Amino acid sequence: MDSSYLKQILIYILTTLLCVGFVAFVVYHVVISANTDLEVTPVVYSTQEDARVFDAYIFRSETLVYTTTPNSEGGINHLKEDGAKVAVGEAICSVFPASSNEETIQRIKELDRTIELLKNSNIEENVSYSDTQIIDESIYNSYYTILDSISADNAGYAMAKTDGLISSLNQRLIITRRVENFNRQIELYEAERNRLIGAGGEVAETVYAPKSGYYYADIDGFEDVFSVDRIQHMTLDEFDDILSHQFSASLRYNEKGGVNCGKIVTEFNWYLGCKVSTEESRNFTEGYTYTVIFPYNSDVRISMILDRMILQADDDRVALFFRTNVIPENFNFLRRQSVDIVVESYVGYKVPISAVRIVNGVQGVYVLEGYVVEFREIKPIQEINGFFICEENDGSPEKKGQLALYDRIIISGRNLYEGKIIS
Repeated sequence: MDSSYLKQILIYILTTLLCVGFVAFVVYHVVISANTDLEVTPVVYSTQEDARVFDAYIFRSETLVYTTTPNSEGGINHLKEDGAKVAVGEAICSVFPASSNEETIQRIKELDRTIELLKNSNIEENVSYSDTQIIDESIYNSYYTILDSISADNAGYAMAKTDGLISSLNQRLIITRRVENFNRQIELYEAERNRLIGAGGEVAETVYAPKSGYYYADIDGFEDVFSVDRIQHMTLDEFDDILSHQFSASLRYNEKGGVNCGKIVTEFNWYLGCKVSTEESRNFTEGYTYTVIFPYNSDVRISMILDRMILQADDDRVALFFRTNVIPENFNFLRRQSVDIVVESYVGYKVPISAVRIVNGVQGVYVLEGYVVEFREIKPIQEINGFFICEENDGSPEKKGQLALYDRIIISGRNLYEGKIIS
């Protein structure tokens, strides 16, 4: 066979293989580039909290209120809602004798509630249409608060907000000149109430507030135990003794046989007490202010001052007492509640740990600057729930090359490197 022919065949085969290899090389890199599947997220400020969960107990200055009518078995009609502010001498409840007709009593209670609601609906004269924006915001907030409470299976809180919504709707009628006021309706209901009292629904007694403060209809039997007066000189053993108490049914009656008809919280300040380990107590400093979260009250947050820390020799526990004068609307003062106390807050850039890389011994992340991949150093402050909270970049020369606000972090992608161009 001609050697020149074989040489041409060999050259043809080699050329073909080189062409196929080159095409495969190009296709491979095109596929790799097309499958980078970059996903980015902008750098933003974030505040993360380190919160500890404790069982806590509420201490308040509470004055119990009793009827002067012994054994008031006919029923008590509470004239004020829980948490209502009352003045000295203001009527807070009425007492019916045992001989009263039950249906009549119920109707009188309904009338008392309606009269109180209409009185709260009346507003000052000379209001203008410009006030409709304020009242509409109140209506909007109340309406959606009720819906949210129902969705969260908190029917009690939803019912407590109902009267506020009705009052706001009534006030809007006055502002828009639909009605002048509700005085006429109040007079009619009061007249009906007087007729019912004269027809056998008589009131045996009206109870008036002995002190000013905030009225609550129910008592839990611990009012004489969880008293603010005890905190100042309390020892750890005394705190243990308080927590071992059972509720006292005897508080339902006083020494004269009068029936309890609620209590009045007489001081703005109230306290939260809890026990922690000595090691846990190192997170707290007396006199500092802490954020306390109340899950039982829809996660309401209250700033409270650590008023007192009680230590005792040969005991590895510490009692903490927090103080505040904040009383959120419709707050449930259940005596024992689980609370979250924030011991530390971290502010910085929130960076997913999954995006963090080590390049040349430096910890950082890849970011997309235009169409170019770049590497940025990070300096973590705290790790919380799969994220780093990282030090902020103030733009100073020494922080050049460090992650900055609004950088676009690449949180998923393959074959990343400094300088790679993404089309």
